[in-house]
Parts: sequence; structure tokens; C-alpha cells
Amino acid sequence: MKGETHLNQQFPTWVMPQQAFFAPEPSTHIRSSHDFSVCFQGVENAVCVLRNLSYQLYSEIPPSALLRLEGPTRGQETSRSEAIGCFTPQSKKVKDRKNQDMATFTEGARVPKGLEWLWHPKVVGLYNSVLQGCEINSTTREAAAGALQNITAGDKWWAEVLSHVALEQESILPVILYKLRTNNDLELRSLTSFLRNLSRHAKDKNAMATKVVNNLVTKLPADSHQKEPSSDVVVNICGTLNNLVTSSSIAARDIAFFDGLQKLVAIKNSHDSSPGKLKASKAAATVLCNMFQYKKLHKDYKQKGFTRPDFADVTI
Repeated sequence: MKGETHLNQQFPTWVMPQQAFFAPEPSTHIRSSHDFSVCFQGVENAVCVLRNLSYQLYSEIPPSALLRLEGPTRGQETSRSEAIGCFTPQSKKVKDRKNQDMATFTEGARVPKGLEWLWHPKVVGLYNSVLQGCEINSTTREAAAGALQNITAGDKWWAEVLSHVALEQESILPVILYKLRTNNDLELRSLTSFLRNLSRHAKDKNAMATKVVNNLVTKLPADSHQKEPSSDVVVNICGTLNNLVTSSSIAARDIAFFDGLQKLVAIKNSHDSSPGKLKASKAAATVLCNMFQYKKLHKDYKQKGFTRPDFADVTI
């Protein structure tokens, strides 16, 4: 199961020419709106434009900007990385990390202009403000979550940086967990996709697991026959849980403690033949398979009434 997700695009994937940002920039429109409680049409339009523009950002971003974000050594010195002495590989790793940290600091210190707003760390705070302050307009919240999902998707260094900005500087995790209470499926898709990206890039999987597992298990359907939430949301939730389980026994323990085993097994076994349900079944099976790798938890699983066959993968 891949750990990252891109927006399930329902809007045009075009990229606006840079000149269009001068009349005026969507980010400027949002920043000038101090009251998000109503989220009037102008804010909605601006956030939707930013979300559309950030779709597949790292494949559309100007090469010079991407090089600046990735740092001067990332991916460029492979041919010169052979060990000359015993400590060369580790020394190079430390050097690369320092260069990447410097690139992060340099970019964060820049005053963003035009296209730079799409990937600048400040835009994370902007989207966070929209999520927290926009109480009525679910379309605007969904667009903000979708934009956050887009800029944290993939394996680029900057996607990881922006994930850390969201988790550590913006403390966005409680906001996302609170918003998961919605029954709006479009909003849930973007929120859970963003959360899936965060779980992939999080530095401390144990800490994240203790905060999110209960909320995610609660959101899972009792089985695949339920229509809500959609299969896309179920796949995102399972993807998030799997990202945590593969690095944290605490995540596996908490899934069992909060009665997630019963739901995951039911999702795996009870489904129709539709592509979405089959994908959800496979996603649940992957989580279960990885949970079984923690032998120290087998006793806990057995006490809940689940044995080896329940954790077996499925062939679809």
C-alpha cells in the first residue's frame, strides 16, 4: 500500500500562468479576510483556485524552484558518494541533512510572491486558519484540506517539510481530528487523504498513533456493506493506520484496544465485487497483515477473539 495520496481530482488540472497571480493573488484575498466564520464566495473561490493550482504540484513546479526547495545536494551527488573512508557515507548523510535544513530555513525566510505561495510554509498556516475559522461553508473547508493534501503528497523532500510544518508549527492534528466529525464525504476524502500524508511523514509515529487511532477506528464502517463513509475514505483511513502500524506497535495495540480488529476483519471479508469495495478490502487486509507482525500482541488479539486466519492477506 502506498503511503501517500494525491487529491481525487474533481476539478481541472490546469496550471494558471504566473502572470495571473498579480490580479490579485488568491492568497492575498484570503489573508485580507479576517472573519472566516461566514466564508463568503470570494474566499471560497480563492481557496478552490489554490487547491486546483497545487494539484500534482511537484511535477508542475518550475525546475529552478524545485532545485532550491530540495537543496543543493539532494539527489545530485550519487555518483560521488562511494565510500573512501569508513565514515564517508554517514558524513555525507549529515552534510546532506544540513544542506536540506538550510534550504528549509532559506525558503521559509523568503517573502513569498506569486507562484511561491503554492509551496511556501506560510500557506500551511493560511489553510489552517480557513479550516478552523470557516464554520459554515464545507466547500471552502474541503478545498483547504485538499490543498494541504496536495502539497504534502509524494516523496519529495519539500512535501515532508510542509508536513512537519503542519504537525509541529501549526499543530494542525487536533484541527483535522475535530473536522473528521463531519458526514460530508467530499470533505472527509480530503481530510483523510491529508492525514494519510501526515502519517507517512511524521517523525514520531508512536506519538501520532496515540492521538489518531481511536478517532480513525471510530470513523470506520462496521463492514463494507455500509454506504457511508465511501470506499475512498475507508481506503484513506486504512492507509493512515498502515503507515503507523508499520513503524509503531503502539498503533497496532491501540487498533485492537479500540475494537478496530472487528471492523477491519469485516471490511476485509464482507464486500461486493465493486472496485471501490475490493480496494477497501485489500487496504484493510494490509493493515491486519502488518498488525500480525507484532508477536507480542498476539495474546491481545486472541483475547479479542481473533486468530491467524483473520490476519491473512486476501487475493483479489
